[in-house]
Amino acid sequence: MVRQSSNARLRLYDARDDAAALLLIDIQQAVDDAELYGAHSNPALDERVHELLTCWRGGNGHIVHVRHFSHKPGSSYRSGHAGAEFKRSAMPRPGERVVTKHAESPFIGTDLDIWLRRHGIARLVIAGVATGHAVTMAARHAHCLDFGVVVVADACASFPLAGVDGETLAAEDVQRFSLALLGSHCARIASTQEVVQQF
Repeated sequence: MVRQSSNARLRLYDARDDAAALLLIDIQQAVDDAELYGAHSNPALDERVHELLTCWRGGNGHIVHVRHFSHKPGSSYRSGHAGAEFKRSAMPRPGERVVTKHAESPFIGTDLDIWLRRHGIARLVIAGVATGHAVTMAARHAHCLDFGVVVVADACASFPLAGVDGETLAAEDVQRFSLALLGSHCARIASTQEVVQQF
């Protein structure tokens, strides 16, 4: 099987073919817990994720829902907690792959890489939460494994972050910086509209 080099940019018009997968990262109920995490950067997150899924479900590409189950006591992401449930906008349908992870990267401690290769998938379109954490980890790890990667900027979200100097970085600033880093190194950055309009 010929795989796309990670150095090549994913062409959006190839995105929904059978060698591509939409990878949705940690779009779970806990995302909306502003009291615990602060308000995230993207009020339109659910709408954009819904658009992507609607588009993807009309094509031949695969859909992978990644969820995080934390082992930390008290975490709202622990299995059985309401916060660990998928948000309505990202609810898996029968036949769509669900991957459960316990680390930042969906490739650690799971069979995701094996499953993608078995299905001939060479290209990943990634959306989800949080951009600077699990989304970045997924994109970088995928790039290292030689997948072509697109990150859908307006279908991702970031949270406020405490800086090393004690100053809090706004969620919007964390989002812009995270996307800039990803775009400079391992992924093409696109909008939902750019992805959807190709089909």
